[in-house]
Amino acid sequence: MKKKLVIELMIYIVIVVIGIIMLFVYEPKEVKIILPQDFQIEQEWGDKDAVIPIE
Repeated sequence: MKKKLVIELMIYIVIVVIGIIMLFVYEPKEVKIILPQDFQIEQEWGDKDAVIPIE
């Protein structure tokens, strides 16, 4: 019983060590976002954006 528990614990330790190594080694690819030159962000103001003063 105890030998089986030690083997299982060693397997978990190996999995955790491999996960930590992969965490430090992994380098994500750089993604470039290209926006067209005529791209503009416009804000539309409406009745829902009105401010009501509190007296």
